[in-house]
Amino acid sequence: MFACIYIPDFPVEAIARAEPLLRDGAIAVLEGKPPLSRVVALNEKARLLGMEAGMTKLQAAIFSEADQGPNKVPHSGTTNRDMGGVRQRSPEQESSSHAALLDAAHAFSPRVEDAAPDTLLLDLAGLERLYGAPTKMGSALKARVTAVGIEANIAVAVNPDAAMHAARGFEGITVISPGNEAQRLGVLPIQILLDAFEISSALLKADARSSEREREKLREQMLDTLERWGVRDFRTLALLPEHALASRLGQTGAQLRRLARGEGMRTLALCEPPSQFEEAMELECPVETVESLSFVLNRLLEQLCARLETRALAAQELRLRLQLERRVAEEQTTLQELNGLTAGSYNVVRQPLFERHLQLPVPMRDCKVFLKLLQLDLAAHPPVAPVKKLWIAAHPAPPRSVQRGLFLPISPEPEKLEITLARINAVVGERRAGIARLLDGHRQDSFCVERFGTVTNAVADGLSVTLSDSDGSPLAMRLIRPASQLTIDLSEGRPAYLTAESKQPNREHLEGKVVWSAGPWRSSGDWWTANTAGEQPGPWDREEWDIALAITGDGANGEEKNVALYRIYRDVATGQWFADASYD
Repeated sequence: MFACIYIPDFPVEAIARAEPLLRDGAIAVLEGKPPLSRVVALNEKARLLGMEAGMTKLQAAIFSEADQGPNKVPHSGTTNRDMGGVRQRSPEQESSSHAALLDAAHAFSPRVEDAAPDTLLLDLAGLERLYGAPTKMGSALKARVTAVGIEANIAVAVNPDAAMHAARGFEGITVISPGNEAQRLGVLPIQILLDAFEISSALLKADARSSEREREKLREQMLDTLERWGVRDFRTLALLPEHALASRLGQTGAQLRRLARGEGMRTLALCEPPSQFEEAMELECPVETVESLSFVLNRLLEQLCARLETRALAAQELRLRLQLERRVAEEQTTLQELNGLTAGSYNVVRQPLFERHLQLPVPMRDCKVFLKLLQLDLAAHPPVAPVKKLWIAAHPAPPRSVQRGLFLPISPEPEKLEITLARINAVVGERRAGIARLLDGHRQDSFCVERFGTVTNAVADGLSVTLSDSDGSPLAMRLIRPASQLTIDLSEGRPAYLTAESKQPNREHLEGKVVWSAGPWRSSGDWWTANTAGEQPGPWDREEWDIALAITGDGANGEEKNVALYRIYRDVATGQWFADASYD
């Protein structure tokens, strides 16, 4: 058994997939640059209103306004109220719709032929145990196609050509039982046969190298010949004698007769599933605010997540591209204001592209999480001009599988954690929230801020997560920031008594007798770098000591009550002493 997926008026369906609210009314698709744009595709409701292919944009707008009526609610910010359901043809949306159709087909069967942008053929051999009877297979295939936002005709037959003819001629789900092909296909117009034949094989003597114009000319000649003979449907062509038809039309005529009878079998030209997941939309009116752009982003993310779910995949990285409107600035736009899009200062911005990348901690497939992350990112990095066109691409990855451990600490959900970190970054700035990782160097407190991840991510990345099994608690060091300057009394070259030079609020006052000391340890480095005041620290050279400081109480005899451990050091260049850290 074979199945065919056919999308009537494919350019219209690509528009309706991006704007589902338009399905309730008439839709006309224009092609060409104004004022030469003409209607090239329209849905059934538009035909009932009187629209025809070849109409101008103004003529189609008049019919569309009549369809909307005075009380109809306008669509979202991506549409033009005066234009109603008249849209410009979008190759990007058609490409995304075709890729989504391929995703749904490959999720159903691994053997798929990409016959045309609006037609796919599937080999159903061996799928009866999984889906059941042909009727159930047709319903299951219809559900998968609808899940990616596409309305299509589904046909199931014993050979691929019969399935293609039935899908192009009948609406909804059609199942043709074996041996009943000629009877079911007999009522279809001959035009469907010629259209399908042009897709599946070369028409007449035109081979694959023939141009589109030559094939169209030969198709019109064949249609005119059959029309003069009175052949207007499949049944009439199937009743003609094969030898007489072959003598007048050649081998092509005999092949057309076999197809009209629902006979013949051929091998499908299999295709690979798409490896890219990208959705695009061209806006009728430029969008200036992030709030208005969120409606479009939400729709594209829903389509992207539906495609990923169909293929049982998730997104590891999101890439957003925005095409900005061409405009003349009132004053010169600098390089920093354009975020690196142009070089130098210009008055005219020629449709720059604004790009943002979101690296996700784990593979995700939640469109609400994606939308919130993009909203926070665009709020922190807004585009410099209104948006005319946008693309959203996802880097696919297998979905994560988590096995919880009984003795692992409880961690928050990665989706919620990522949104929380995005909100924190929006307040404190980028690269200021995360995990502090020590750098592989000799500087005492050199570290970097890395992306925060859960315990599961750390294990997946090869980082060991161990629990201490020792009886005693580990010794921790608490850094003092900024370091407290000290006055040290030395005895035989070792610290004997120390006092902090200034008291600071909310911090303990360091003063007392040194009852134990260890050191010194000489530490130096970065002597080859310049001593700058920027974020990159300069050279250092110091002697470090670990000391035990006696803390005295209020007793009459001044007896020692406890001891505190500190790390102090002397700056060799200046000779000054500082308290660097305390041990807990």
